[in-house]
Formats: sequence, structure tokens, C-alpha cells
Amino acid sequence: MALNNILVVIDPTVDIQPAFERGLDSARDTGAKLHLYACMNPEDDNLQQGMSALQDLLEGLEQRAVTDGIEVSTEIEQHGDWAARAVAAAARLGASMVFKNSTDHALVDREKRRTSDWTLLRTSPCPVLMVKNFHDWGGRKVLAAINPASPEAAHIKLDNQIVSFTRQLAASYGSDAHFVIAFQDLNNPPDTAAIAQKCGVSAEHVHTRKGKPAEVIRDIAREIDADLIVVGTVARDGIKGRVIGNTCEKLLDQTHSDVLVLN
Repeated sequence: MALNNILVVIDPTVDIQPAFERGLDSARDTGAKLHLYACMNPEDDNLQQGMSALQDLLEGLEQRAVTDGIEVSTEIEQHGDWAARAVAAAARLGASMVFKNSTDHALVDREKRRTSDWTLLRTSPCPVLMVKNFHDWGGRKVLAAINPASPEAAHIKLDNQIVSFTRQLAASYGSDAHFVIAFQDLNNPPDTAAIAQKCGVSAEHVHTRKGKPAEVIRDIAREIDADLIVVGTVARDGIKGRVIGNTCEKLLDQTHSDVLVLN
């Protein structure tokens, strides 16, 4: 997948913008264009003052990109649902990836309502990179979560996309690719050798463990000190879709790694 057009969601409520820092780094490495997108709620108190401060923030970030020789554009909208508007902007732009700050939520908040992150991850027209406090990907270790036991066509297709993307990423950036599989039946564990062959890695880079997906992925990422976790979400409605969305969101709240979500 060519990374040539990155939409960076700028959070007007914080001073530090990890997603921009990661986007700037990626643009330097790949030559991608940056589109800095921000959205203000028109019902916010002191809207005019907030818009002025946001404009100043975007101008400062834009100048940093220009100084580095990166093609950059900016956009500010006023709307009550920033996630839906960011998704529309990504589609309109033809973005190859969306970068956004990753904000931790308490479990009770996740259970009470759909967060804006959930909306973005489920409906984005392209992969979404959720960026933790910006840090150098010095270890260049990528951990991709797959589910080879699923017979569903949508999951098989998604697994193939995750494997292909992770291998491309490893080849392009000199990353060390690992794969993780969470399973439930101890009598029928995953075939590590077969998975390693499919993924094009050694068996030592395939990690299988019994447990809940978010917890297994979190633990393995911590053990190998992964810089980036790659996961997938299948677009579904109803309760099953909510459960799948929750797995991604729980992982975001439980890891210090950046998380890339394919859908």
C-alpha cells in the first residue's frame, strides 16, 4: 500500500500533537503529503477564541512541515461530530491513511457509549494509525494480530490484508515483523509452523496464547517491546459489531504502542 497522502487529525483541546509528529516523520521517510484536519464544535463556549487559537496552531504546524520540504494543506470545520466529518474528509481527500492522537478512556466510558474513536475506526475509508505519546520507533518491531481459525470470508480477507500490509511495512522500513494469535481451545491450538510459512517469518516470530484477544495482544506487545501493533476490524452492525469495536478500543487503552487499524 502506497503511503502518499496522510490526513492528520489535529486535536484542538491539547497542546501536544503526537499524530502530527508521527505524520511529519512518515512524510520525511516516504515523501507523502500531509493534510492537517481539525474540527471545532460550534456549540463550544468561546468558539471565536478557540477558532483563533486553532488557526494559530495549524499555521505553526504547517510551517514546520514546509520548512522540512513537505507538501502540506490545512482544513478547519465546525461540526458537532468531528469523527464523522474526519471520515468524510479522508474520503474526499483520497487519503491513504489517517493519523490521530490515541486518548485513553476508562472502561466504564467505553461500555456506556460509542466513543468518537470507535466511529472513526469502524467507518474510515482507509487504515487509521492511533498514535500514543510520540516516540521514536527505534526497535522497529511490528506486531500484527490475525485470526487464522475463523472460517468467515470477511475475516479471511482481513487476515490476508493484515499479513500483506505487515510484510510490506517490514520490507519498506526495515521492521521486524511478528504475528500474534489469541485462541480459546487448548485442545486445538494454532499451527505455528503453518502460520509462520504463510506470514513469511520464522516460527519464533509467531506468538500464540490462550486468552481474550485484547489482553493477549497487549501482553505479547509488551514482551517483545513492539513499536507498532497492527489489528483489523470487520465492519458489522449490531451487538457483534460492538464487540469487535470494543476489542480494538480496549487494546488502545491497554498498550503504550501505536496501533494501526485496518478495516
